[in-house]
Amino acid sequence: MTAQRWKIAALAFMMSVLTWYLVTGRDLVETWVEFPMEIINPPQGMIIRDGMITKVSARLRGPKGLIRNLDTKKLAYSLDTGHLVVGNNPVDIIPERLGLGSALEVVEIKPSHINLVMDMYVKKNVSVIPTWKGELHRDYTLKTKYSEPVEVTLRGPASILKRIAQIRTQPIMFDTDSPGNWSGEVPLDLPDEVEANPGTVNVFIEFAVRKGKMWIKVPLYILGPDDIDFAVSQNYVRLLVEGPKPFFRRNGFRDEITASIDLNATIPAGENVVPFDVSLPKGCTVIKTKPEAITVTISRQTPETL
Repeated sequence: MTAQRWKIAALAFMMSVLTWYLVTGRDLVETWVEFPMEIINPPQGMIIRDGMITKVSARLRGPKGLIRNLDTKKLAYSLDTGHLVVGNNPVDIIPERLGLGSALEVVEIKPSHINLVMDMYVKKNVSVIPTWKGELHRDYTLKTKYSEPVEVTLRGPASILKRIAQIRTQPIMFDTDSPGNWSGEVPLDLPDEVEANPGTVNVFIEFAVRKGKMWIKVPLYILGPDDIDFAVSQNYVRLLVEGPKPFFRRNGFRDEITASIDLNATIPAGENVVPFDVSLPKGCTVIKTKPEAITVTISRQTPETL
């Protein structure tokens, strides 16, 4: 009885194997499947600059059920880069790197080969050049510009860094018609494939106003007590004024400059050569005057006798 049961069990097993073979083994299909690319043995101190791909496509032939159950999330094409050198490296894409085993046949694979361009990955210290954009107004000039820090460390392919002696900031935008002192944090203008530490710097830019000179005729004001009579040699003076150029372009700028003599101080009667005072806006100075002093003739009034 026991032998009979074993025969039945063996027959059932053989039938199940035969059924699986008939259903899956003979039902072959072909389909395209994508596999991610993974790098093994990456070379130290080197970088792939060009030619790298993220996936390969393979046309697979095999049992329908096996292909349907293929979990591509757990599979990848393993690319060994440990033997690569600086420059061009032709690499063949071979089916064996997919690790699919003998149950599936790789009919075609795309791409069939790639060319990896390798370069050394290096670092380099370079100076920073603050950069601003725009055409500066003619009345202003750049006085100084600098960054903190003054140098940064670049990292990237050696073939790129060897051509870089300094790095510029991204252009700074501000009012170029009347610029003042400017400071702020600015990113660096980096080439592709290059990183910097730090990636931003503090920039300081200072502008100066251009100065000009002009002869200006201004009225002379006399300040004095009521009990004296006086006469002056002239009621105006000429001043050579140096000041910011924008000041001389303002409407009515002459009204902001005054010249005066104060007779309230002790001045004897008769003819006196008296200096005059000049009041100027901030940033302006008098270089020369014509005349340098004014002749004032004073006669004091006598009280009327009743």
